[in-house]
Amino acid sequence: MKYDQFFTQVRIDELHQIDSFEHNFGFIGSCFSDHMHQRFRYHGLAAWMSPYGTTYNPISITNQILDSIDLTKDFTLFSTENTCFYWETSHKLVRQNPSDLKQVVDDMRLESHNAFQRMDTLFITLGTAWVYELNSTGLLVANCHKIPSTEFRKRLLSLTEITNSLHALLSRLNQYNPLLNVVFTVSPVRHVREGLVENSRSKAILIEACHQVVTSSMSAAYFPSYELLIDEFRDYRFFEKDGVHPTEFAIDLVFEKLKPAFFSEALQRILTEVAQIRHMEQHRFSQSTPASAIEKHNIQLGERKARLNDFHKICW
Repeated sequence: MKYDQFFTQVRIDELHQIDSFEHNFGFIGSCFSDHMHQRFRYHGLAAWMSPYGTTYNPISITNQILDSIDLTKDFTLFSTENTCFYWETSHKLVRQNPSDLKQVVDDMRLESHNAFQRMDTLFITLGTAWVYELNSTGLLVANCHKIPSTEFRKRLLSLTEITNSLHALLSRLNQYNPLLNVVFTVSPVRHVREGLVENSRSKAILIEACHQVVTSSMSAAYFPSYELLIDEFRDYRFFEKDGVHPTEFAIDLVFEKLKPAFFSEALQRILTEVAQIRHMEQHRFSQSTPASAIEKHNIQLGERKARLNDFHKICW
């Protein structure tokens, strides 16, 4: 039996063929971006992860990037007696007083501002086209921050809204960093709380928006992470118990699919060696292990790292 007799294979177009550790990568968007960022860092690649937290809709993701380039715009504060947050960030960015929050977020914005200047490739993972807007102001929020749903209007973004937003984003990024390439991907995590039919409508709009934008841009590409999980790995063994989130094994498989599309064969071999060294680093010895064996292990580990460091700028 051949592999393709068990699976409906997804065709993956070649992206950039990165050939060294001299590149800087960035990740922003849904939680799938965080998973990919972890794989890049595990393999010794320089990678930035958005400090604004998990963000699902394309308008909020776009705004986070634009507001990292232009530091003059203020975020929208919400505060009560004991807590405060910005509507433009995730639910994890919460503080007890506005001044502390402002300092933390200002530092994040400055760090992101600098990261986008030195970045070579930015992965943007879109999660949903469903958005929530404040009834009081019409502001489209990145996260509802556990505020009652009665305070929001829920709606589905149109294809035109998304494509216009992403086109504007690419244009501004090109001005800010002409060497930056963008890879769009759609999160394979299904938003079942919206309903499966509603989730399908959302993902369809996101996928079409990505393709429309990529078709008309020289600096953007699409990676089919959604299609890999939903079609090629179409089996619940690749998902957690909730049937929605992919397992670590499934995410590893997606990364393995990304590697030949994105990295040269020579770099892939080095990435494999880095992963082997990471595995050695994680080895746990029993209490009965002789000290000499531990020392030998550590010497071998140091020697392997040193050999790679002589030729490659690996971010351990």
